[in-house]
Parts: sequence; C-alpha cells; structure tokens
Amino acid sequence: MELVDLFTNTLLLTTPIALIAIGELINERAGIINVGVEGTALIGALVAAIAGSHTGSPWMGVAAALGAGAGTGLLHAVWCVKFRANHVVSGIAINIIALGMAGFVPQALWQSRGTSPPLSTVNTWVIVVAMVVIVALCHLFLFKTPWGLRLRMVGEKPDAADAAGINVYKIRYLSTVANGVLCALAGVFLVNYTGIFTSGTVAGRGFIGIAAMVVGNYNPFAAFGGALLFGLVYGLQMSLQHFIPSQLALMLPYLLTVAVLAFFLKRSNVPKALGKPYVKE
Repeated sequence: MELVDLFTNTLLLTTPIALIAIGELINERAGIINVGVEGTALIGALVAAIAGSHTGSPWMGVAAALGAGAGTGLLHAVWCVKFRANHVVSGIAINIIALGMAGFVPQALWQSRGTSPPLSTVNTWVIVVAMVVIVALCHLFLFKTPWGLRLRMVGEKPDAADAAGINVYKIRYLSTVANGVLCALAGVFLVNYTGIFTSGTVAGRGFIGIAAMVVGNYNPFAAFGGALLFGLVYGLQMSLQHFIPSQLALMLPYLLTVAVLAFFLKRSNVPKALGKPYVKE
C-alpha cells in the first residue's frame, strides 16, 4: 500500500514539472530560451484562482489561466523575436512581474497578502491524464510530422529554414505561446492540487522543469523521465525527514536541480541557434 501511495504521489508531483519541461522543450527546440517559466506558471495559478473564485467555476479559472499563459508567452516572444532582447533578461523580467502580482493582487482582492481563500477545484487527475497525452503528442509532433521537423530546423539553422520557405518568426512566436499555455496549466494544477493560491505556489518548479528538460536532452519522453525523478524526490521528502534533518530533506529537489544542471548541461544536445536573435536578410 505504501508503494502505491508513493507512486500516486510521485505521479501527481511530477505533473507540473513535466508540463513545464515539455513547454520549455518546445520553445528551446525553436531557438527561444525562456527562464520566465517560473513566473508564467505563477501567473497561471493566480489567474486561475481569481477567475475561479469570482465566477464560482474552477473550469472558468482553467480557461482564464490558459489565456493568461498564452498572453505571457506572447509578451516574451515580442521581446525576444521582434525586439531581439536578451532571452534570459526577458524571462527574469517576467518572473519579477509575476512575483509582484502574486503579492499585490491577493491583497487587493482578498485582503490577504499573497494568499487566496479556499477555492473550488477541478479533479487534478484530469490534468495528470492531459499531461501524459501532451508528452506523447509532443514526441509525435517533433519527430513524426513535417511541422515538428520545421520547428527543429528553426532552432538549429534558421537561415536554412528561411531559405526553404519556413517562417522562422511565426514558429518562434507559436512555440513561445505554447510554452506559456503549458506553464500556465502547471500553475492551474498546483492551485487545484492544494485548493488555495499562495505566492509560493510554484516554489521553484519552473526551474526544476528546465532541469528535467536538460536531463531528457530535449526528448519529450526522456524529459518526462527526468520530471519523474524530481517528482519521486518530492514524494520521498516526508519519509526522508525521519533519517536526515528536515531542512535538508526540503532542500533536496533544489540541490538535485543544481547538480543536474551542472552535470548534464554541457552534455545536452543544445539547439545550435538557441538564444540567438534571427534577422531576416
């Protein structure tokens, strides 16, 4: 029974990490770095809480959050694609904006700094199933369709893609919006999993999702495996507190993230045009 509970908890805790990992994977395959996934997930969680509490429908919260995620992704794309801003700086700006909103908006709406009242929720297993389907569809899209080939080509050789008639800008816009939607869905999951929004809802899972993507070497199924590893560490936290100091147990996912990035990043099959602005000649 304990093993079943561990598996169940691991799958639940894996879900937001996997969604962020797949979103970032799609985006980076097209050549766009987005470290703003943490902030995008936080915005998705906040909008889901606001819309759900004011309409009384958690599904309206889901829809509003996905729209907010798409808008946040579009903002990042405009900064990076149109204005050719530094991708990392743009992502950090999104994270800062999200943190400010997470502190200010709940105070204005609910007179509680960084916290919402208890929320009505959707069944989180629906989002778990959606996550598994998204992982499979992402693999099929990237490696079994001409559209996936075009996206990968844009991330590797945008000049050649442009010469072949592929709209580099369009693909980078769409991939960044898709990333925003998936990150927002991760935020939706976290709000519905806990039944409440707090400014610490995401708690570093955006960066952990990036680490899972790096572990997976830009492959959807392998990235899901990386997310499962982090989900397992989260699931073991309570049990490990019986053997190691609780502070160390709580730090384990973040320590693992740092170790993974240090070990795997140089070994990853990083797209050659990643983070490089493209200027059409």
